[in-house]
Amino acid sequence: MPIELPQPERCAFCHVDATSRWAAIVEELDSTCAFLNPRQYGMGALLVIPKRHAPTVLDLEGAEAEALIHHVRRLSAALMKAFDPAGLNIFQNNGISAGQTVPHYHVHIVPSYPGDPPGRVFQGADFERTPKEELERTAERIIAQLAPFKA
Repeated sequence: MPIELPQPERCAFCHVDATSRWAAIVEELDSTCAFLNPRQYGMGALLVIPKRHAPTVLDLEGAEAEALIHHVRRLSAALMKAFDPAGLNIFQNNGISAGQTVPHYHVHIVPSYPGDPPGRVFQGADFERTPKEELERTAERIIAQLAPFKA
């Protein structure tokens, strides 16, 4: 059975760049891009995507998958320095039945803080969109903690 994907008119993540009305870019590398989730599940919640459109983990090329996990690790370290969370949730969903709402592979990095319920499940509808100006201030704090890039 094929994985059923959301069917928007266009893929929102294929058009993420510095000019986006809603996206605050944290870091763009050769094959990946990271930006603040417009719905902040926790202060500093990020999304990491491949630049090439790939709907699910099954559509990634090996080098893309490797680049993504390296970028996730790099950003996780910067988040830890920027906000000192108590933990990190790192996850991704494949298909509508798994909770995927954008048909472009993406990894969530969500910091958790004291008082957050352990093992919480994240539903986008449970969170309001964060104003872009606030996202940009949050992005600046993370960017300031990124170590110099090493290939």
